[in-house]
Amino acid sequence: MKAARLILVVGVLAAALRPELARYGSERRLRIAGEAFEILLTRSQSVEDPLGALDRVAVLAESAAAGLPGDTRPLVLAGSAHLTAGRPERAEELYAAATAAGGERAEVDMNVGRARALRARDEQARAAFLRAGWISPALLATLPASVADPIRSEVARLESELRAGRLKEPPPAP
Repeated sequence: MKAARLILVVGVLAAALRPELARYGSERRLRIAGEAFEILLTRSQSVEDPLGALDRVAVLAESAAAGLPGDTRPLVLAGSAHLTAGRPERAEELYAAATAAGGERAEVDMNVGRARALRARDEQARAAFLRAGWISPALLATLPASVADPIRSEVARLESELRAGRLKEPPPAP
């Protein structure tokens, strides 16, 4: 009787913990991918095959997404790996998926702008930079002055319109 009770308790605990174990594995993969991406950004010259490493980061981050439903971090990280590797189309797809999952963030808008700039979609890139700068003006410091200065001027103009009560809506999401 004691053994049957123990088996029942272990079975109930295993059933209760099963979803958390899958989530734990995904969190672990995401952490590893994030750390690898940081190393690639800070010490890429010491990495033998940086493009291959970026591919592995993207695959690892995307594999974590399945175990973290509704969490945009894996999609954003995978998008950033693709953007860094020079694949702006795939980066944009992943950023769009992250935004659709409820993850609009200024940093994502900024990277959408970068992806669009790499694809020579200058007006769309400018719109994404404007949205990012509207939400978080500090991000404009990450752009070259030739790009950031006109955006700063436009943000200032929009803020003036807002204060005067004439702004009907913020810059649209990219």
